[in-house]
Amino acid sequence: MVFQGNFEAEKLMLGCILLDNSLVKQVGVQPEQMSIMHQGLLRAMLEIGSRGEVINRATLHEKLGTSHMAQLDLSEMMEGVPSVKGYKLYEKLVMKAWKRGEVRRLAEEMLMAPDEVDISTGEDRVDVFLREAQQFGGLEAAAEEFDLRGTLDAMYEQAVKGERPLGLLTGYRDYDRLTNGHGKGQFIIVAARPSVGKTAFALNVAAGHLHMGAGSDGSGLVEGGSAGMAGSKGAYGHLYSLEMSSEQFLQRMISARGRINSQKLRDPVKLFDKGDWERYTGAVEAIGKEKLYICDRSSVKVSEIYANTKRLIDRYPELDHFVVIDYLQLLRPITKRSNRQEEVAEISRALKVMARDLNVPVIALSQLSRGVESRLDKRPGLSDLRESGSLEQDADIVA
Repeated sequence: MVFQGNFEAEKLMLGCILLDNSLVKQVGVQPEQMSIMHQGLLRAMLEIGSRGEVINRATLHEKLGTSHMAQLDLSEMMEGVPSVKGYKLYEKLVMKAWKRGEVRRLAEEMLMAPDEVDISTGEDRVDVFLREAQQFGGLEAAAEEFDLRGTLDAMYEQAVKGERPLGLLTGYRDYDRLTNGHGKGQFIIVAARPSVGKTAFALNVAAGHLHMGAGSDGSGLVEGGSAGMAGSKGAYGHLYSLEMSSEQFLQRMISARGRINSQKLRDPVKLFDKGDWERYTGAVEAIGKEKLYICDRSSVKVSEIYANTKRLIDRYPELDHFVVIDYLQLLRPITKRSNRQEEVAEISRALKVMARDLNVPVIALSQLSRGVESRLDKRPGLSDLRESGSLEQDADIVA
C-alpha cells in the first residue's frame, strides 16, 4: 500500500515555511511522514534551515535539481496559504493522516497474514495489532512549549493556600493522608499472601472511589469523609476479576456494602433476619446505580484491558475512571517467554504505560512470595513481591 497522506495540508504546511522561514525550526513532522511527492522538499528545507540559510526557490533548486523542482509548484503553495498562523493546524492534519495510514497498514498486514498466531513469537496477531496501533495515539506533530514559570507559580500558590492535589479517595483516612488518594496515571500494587483480604480491600477501595470521587479542596481529609466531594464529578470503575465470577464478585460487594455476614449470603432464605433483608435490598439498589464495568474472564491481556478502558473513557469523558485488577499474576502474558519473570515484567510495564497513556489510576493486586512467612519479622518488603523485580520499579505505590 502506497501512503497518500493529506496532500492539501502538506502543501499548506510547506507554503507556510516558504513564507516564514523561521517556522522550519518548529517542524515536528518527519519527511517520511509526508507523501512521496513532498518528502524530498521537506528534507531539503530542514537541511537548508539547519545551515541558517534562506529557504527560497534558488536554494531549493540547488539542493533538489531541475527535474525535481519541475514537479513542484512553489508559487501555488505560497499563494494557497491564508495565514502562516495556521501552521500548527496544517502540521497536525499531516500527522493525523500519517497515523491513519499506519494503522490501516497494520490492519491490512494482520488480515493478510496466513495464521492467527505469529509462529515465531507465539503472539496472537490481533493482540500485536492492538499494541502497535496504540502507540500512534500519543504521537503529536510537535511538543507543546512548556510553561515553566506558569507551572511554578501555580505550585507556589497551591503551597501558600495550603492546598494539596488529591486523587481518587479510598475512604481509608490514614491511607489517604499518606498517599493523597490514587492520582491519575499512577500504577498502584496491593500485595499480600493468599486469603488475607486483598480482594475485600480492593472492593472497599473501589467503593471509596465511586462514593468520594476526587478530592479538590485545601482542607484535606476531614472527619466524616466529606473532603473532595465538592470537586468530584463522579467515577467509573473498571473491575477485572480473573479469580472469581462476576456473581461472586458482586456478592462480595453486597456483603461489604450491606455489612452482611458473607456466610449468611450462602443461604439468605434460612439465615437472613428482617434487618439482613433490609440491608441486602439497600445494597443491591445502591450497587445497581453505580457506574461499573466488571470483566470476569479468566484469561485477559493488558491490550484488551487498554482497549476496553479507552472505549469507556471515550463514552463517559466527564467521569473519573479507575481500573482494578484481581490479580496481576493471572493476566495473560503479552508474549510467550521461557522466563516467567520476563513475562511478569512485561505485564507490569504495560500496566504502567496504560495508566500514563489513559491518565487513570490502575490498582493491581499481587501475590507475595512464601519467604515472608518463614521470617520472624513477617512485615513484607518490596523484595517479597512475587515473580518479578520489575513490579517495585514500575509501581508508584506498593501497599
